[in-house]
Order: sequence, then structure tokens, then C-alpha cells
Amino acid sequence: MNVLRRCAQAVLGIVDAWYYRRYRLRTLGPVLFLGHARYRGPELRFEDGTLLRDNDPIGRLHFNNASIAALGEGSMHRVGFRFAKLMRESLRALAEVAQTDPALRDVAVFQGATWLPAHGEVVGFVSTPMPKNWRTRLLAGHFRLLMSAFAPAARIRKRSAEPRLYWLTRTALVRNLNKLKASER
Repeated sequence: MNVLRRCAQAVLGIVDAWYYRRYRLRTLGPVLFLGHARYRGPELRFEDGTLLRDNDPIGRLHFNNASIAALGEGSMHRVGFRFAKLMRESLRALAEVAQTDPALRDVAVFQGATWLPAHGEVVGFVSTPMPKNWRTRLLAGHFRLLMSAFAPAARIRKRSAEPRLYWLTRTALVRNLNKLKASER
């Protein structure tokens, strides 16, 4: 099984490298990549008043699967703690570029997709289920493959791979990361 997992990791690593180049992603800290896209969908209003309209620019968040896989084996709590620490570091990098990079001046909302049901509320993420269609089923299959190849804890691999969208406004990101910084002092 380890040989099969290593083969899957190698193939997924090649796919990730292609995706990184194809969509001109940029690395933000140890576990996030950032891309640019246009929002396609109905108008969304977030709790902080941020309004997202069809065709508005958004920042697309992607996990760095190789970095997450490098967290290694261990208990779910230990791996989860390491991941949370790296994620906070990446979100700090996102907050920094969101405030200083002119290319992100018009980006008010960041969006990502994952299979994890509820995480990120501390920094302001809002989670919504993805609509059921062929793309969602394809993404669920991709997530199952990622979990079996990269998930460091066996119990994580047994979870459902139901794709969810995660939304984070620039306002919530900056506000909540400032609160986290203050509480860590």
C-alpha cells in the first residue's frame, strides 16, 4: 500500500505543479497558494457588509498539498495542531498581500474549496455546500484521492469528501487575524 500511496503522491505532485503554473498561483506561507478569478453566480452579501456581484474579481485559495503531506503521521490532534499553525502563518501572509499588493486592490473576497466540513471560523471563513452537479462529483473524487494519498492520519481518510466552498472577506481576514495576534501575545 505504501508503494501505491507514493505513486499517487507523485502523480498528484505533477498535477499540482501543472495547476500552479497553469493558473499562475503564488505561494502564501507554507500551506496556501493564491490565484485570481472572476466570481460567477448570484449576488452574495456577507455579515460584514461586503457585497460580491457576478464578475467581481476574487482571490482563489488552494492548499499546498505537498506541504500538508509533509506534516507527517501522528495523532489527528498533533497533525491538526501543526496544520493550524501553518495555516495561521499562511493567512497572515494573505492578509499582508491583501493590504499591500496593488494587484489585489479590487479583491474583496477570497474563496477556496475543501472537503473539511467546518474549519476556519476563527479567522472569518464562511462555509457553504457546493451545488450537486458533475463538477462537484469530479471534485469529490479528486478529494478522495488526495485524502488517500496525502492525509497523514488514517481517520481523516475515512471522512466524507463532500466539497464545500469557503469564503473569506478581506475585512474579516484582517480583523480576525489582528484579534489572533493580540491573543497570542
